[in-house]
Amino acid sequence: METEEERYNFLQKRSGLSKLEFARSLGVSKERGYSLSKGIYHASREILDKLSSIYNVNLNWFLLGEGSPFETEKATIKLLRQEAAAGRGREIEDYAEEETLKLPRSLISPYRPENLQAVYVAGDSMIGEHIYNGDAVIFHPGQIEGNGIYVLSLDTALLVKRVSFDDLPRSVSLISANQAYPPRQISGAELENLRIQGRVVTCVHKF
Repeated sequence: METEEERYNFLQKRSGLSKLEFARSLGVSKERGYSLSKGIYHASREILDKLSSIYNVNLNWFLLGEGSPFETEKATIKLLRQEAAAGRGREIEDYAEEETLKLPRSLISPYRPENLQAVYVAGDSMIGEHIYNGDAVIFHPGQIEGNGIYVLSLDTALLVKRVSFDDLPRSVSLISANQAYPPRQISGAELENLRIQGRVVTCVHKF
């Protein structure tokens, strides 16, 4: 199987579901499922998440044809039992409870699971980046490498935002992916209350 469409069709037949049922299980329409089966459309992040979570698909195999079709190895991520607001800020819990989140290792490749953490998301300000209320974002604590999506704390709020670092004047812009939330520029003394927790690596959707 050399193409993504061949691998998609293999998974559909292996599932025992009809083409329509398989498409619906991935949250897509009959028409989009047809496009996937013909190679007209490539799987989105949401579809990949469901292939991995529901069918235990090895995403390296699905996207690149590398390895075996199904995951055999799981990664365990530290999950902080507090919510990062994708919307208006929520207060940080000083001593968040910890759990673990198990997910296919291919979702976090090439990162090592012990170097990552996860928090749940609350709110709708990042829906344009396909980060929804109730999802878990996986982030690399301490990793700050240019503009991107980060978990951050501002005053007493834990947030998930797109961050733009501006040198002149020294400031940071927090940008939502929802037009209902305007960008916010942090500068001057307010920068002292801003802490970048880590860069978001991936997002795991709730089902």
